[in-house]
Amino acid sequence: MSRRLVLAVVALLLIVAMVPTVYGQGGPVTVKLWMHVHPPRVPLDEELIAQFEAENPDIDVEYTTVPDQEWDTALATALAGGGGPDLFNQATFAIGDFYNQGILAPVDPVAAGYADQQAILDAYAFGESLLAGAMFDGVLYGLPTELSAYGCYANNDLFEAAGLDPVADFPKTWEEMREVAEKLTIRDESGALVQRGFDFIWSNSIFMLLIFNPMVQQLGGDMIDEVNLVAHIDTPEVRQVMSYWNDWVNTWKLGGPQYELTRNAFLSGNLAMDCDMGNWGVPQVVDAGINYTLHPQPRWANAVNNNAMANYAYFFMVNANAAPEVQAAAWKLAGFLTSEPQRYFDVAGLFQSKKDFVESEYFQQNEIMPTFLADMGVSKYHPRIPAFFEVTDALMRGRDRIIVGGESMDVVLPEMEQEVNDILARAAGQ
Repeated sequence: MSRRLVLAVVALLLIVAMVPTVYGQGGPVTVKLWMHVHPPRVPLDEELIAQFEAENPDIDVEYTTVPDQEWDTALATALAGGGGPDLFNQATFAIGDFYNQGILAPVDPVAAGYADQQAILDAYAFGESLLAGAMFDGVLYGLPTELSAYGCYANNDLFEAAGLDPVADFPKTWEEMREVAEKLTIRDESGALVQRGFDFIWSNSIFMLLIFNPMVQQLGGDMIDEVNLVAHIDTPEVRQVMSYWNDWVNTWKLGGPQYELTRNAFLSGNLAMDCDMGNWGVPQVVDAGINYTLHPQPRWANAVNNNAMANYAYFFMVNANAAPEVQAAAWKLAGFLTSEPQRYFDVAGLFQSKKDFVESEYFQQNEIMPTFLADMGVSKYHPRIPAFFEVTDALMRGRDRIIVGGESMDVVLPEMEQEVNDILARAAGQ
């Protein structure tokens, strides 16, 4: 086959993938399902899809997986063109854009196997909180395939080497975090950090809404009003959190963006406490030979809210451009694929908080998951806004102007607020 013909065939396949499926009269309904590649999950998906098709001969499923590095762009491009998948699994980081663009179809409870929307919420532990990631104006737009949040891992050996008990002495407040981290910090003769007690994760802007903003929320503030798409950044609550992060680096000299990524440092035994890994971190910690315990996230001593770090999740969502019969078939498939929470947890490490699962002896005897669930149940989702990553990039730039560049918060915070408000106003007009 000539190179020109190969390119033509590839182009034709891409065009076909972007166009909604055409269904013959009286034939099976075809549901195009797109998922990002998570290697342990794929064989289980394939097994369950085959079972679903055998039990539902009137529905065919076209299952497509896309590599992680291409996923966000491929999915957003296909959906924006009015085609793409009928059913897809995507993170809450993108849901604000999808909702704003009118791409999402509300959940069809009956098709998914429930009496109504309330029955779906009732089927999950902390259903009102944990399914809030896919709710807008009281309407549910997704079924969760993976619920996530961050816990705090302690290196027990480093605690004990410092004369500390990793359970009794683990900090419960951010004020205690500074004191305990100092005891776990080792410096060389020049004062450089050889071992950090704790540090924030500085590497990616999303943590401004997954970690920084939840610390603001504990104090009663919130940097982003996701309903009205307005930023509130020049506030006392943001100043308290920013001052703490700034002191961490420049006054107490306990860490900073110049050091090794916290997750890597914890796995290499050079960080005593890491608070930015989910339950998916356990296999890595075990493989690294770290003797660990898991703990709830700290709160401020003067906290007015009891939230931990932000929840985030992947949800099954249905393309509003699909034909009605395809949408119904897609929700039926989504309901089926979310009916095996223990298998997805065992095989792929993906957590769904179905009540029959979390109330089981199997779950309750798990060493870490009840701790994760307890923190998740009292916490909020990150703001689900259009232009999510553009906003987080602006927040990170402002943070670095203060902490790295030494600029005054009196100057930077009002400018951050204006920049984010401009981004949100632009995004809302899309």
